[in-house]
Amino acid sequence: MAKYLLSKGFVVFGIVRPESDKLDLLKDIEGLNIVKLDFDKVRSSDFLCVNDLDLSKLIEEVKNKKYDISLLHFGWAATLDRNNFMKQMLNVDMSMKVLEFAEVLGARRFIFAGSQAEMSETPYGLAKKQFATSAENKLKDSNMNFIHLRIFSIYGKGDRDTSLIMSLIKLCRDNKDVGLSSCDYNWNFLYINDFTRILYKLIDKDVDSGTYDIASDDTRLLKDYVIEAHKVLKAKNKLNFGERPDSVETFATPDISSTLKAIGKFTFTKFGYGMGELCEPIFEEMK
Repeated sequence: MAKYLLSKGFVVFGIVRPESDKLDLLKDIEGLNIVKLDFDKVRSSDFLCVNDLDLSKLIEEVKNKKYDISLLHFGWAATLDRNNFMKQMLNVDMSMKVLEFAEVLGARRFIFAGSQAEMSETPYGLAKKQFATSAENKLKDSNMNFIHLRIFSIYGKGDRDTSLIMSLIKLCRDNKDVGLSSCDYNWNFLYINDFTRILYKLIDKDVDSGTYDIASDDTRLLKDYVIEAHKVLKAKNKLNFGERPDSVETFATPDISSTLKAIGKFTFTKFGYGMGELCEPIFEEMK
């Protein structure tokens, strides 16, 4: 996202926890201003009386330049520990401080990375939904737009190694059989490049406050996706469907009509093409 916004001429600040293992991924992005800040360890009052050099510099910079500010809130702890109620609820407190920080900066819009899991009853989904509701209520009489992204499954370069797509690629490359759930339920994959283009358009067109499903126009059985990926990989290993239990989370069918109405005509990347781009370095490595 940072790279894409920079390519469009935006001034981009990346707010990152000081101990984050993602810092190494960000430090070589030319033009990105990194601000080290852990919202779990600050009080809201600290934003108005800042002693931290990086933070005070950021606040001074954006206020003096009178930027049209969008704050994209991607931070969320314990994303792989979704059933830990206490950890998930701490994210709500942290996110409210991010929102208050956006108010101090005078942001024009606050963009929250929600999830399709909000339509389930998992602690992760409930915490995402609770923050969205609290933020909407807090901002209903303000000048800041609250853009609630209900994000479905994104794949592409930079994905975590344990995701379904990345695990599948690794097992195919190593010619090891793949143990899967039945995969006999609907799914939706969105290519990472499409994700960044959609978010850019939501900012560029200054869309109204609201909830937007962020997904592709291709909802189908997960099994079909897996089989297509397997073909793109030209793999010889076996896909063993039904070897693992199905997920307890219920898949929610995305409705992207409001998103397309907001951003206008949009051409989605076909799954097979996105997989080909993702796997190209791996094919080169295997030659």
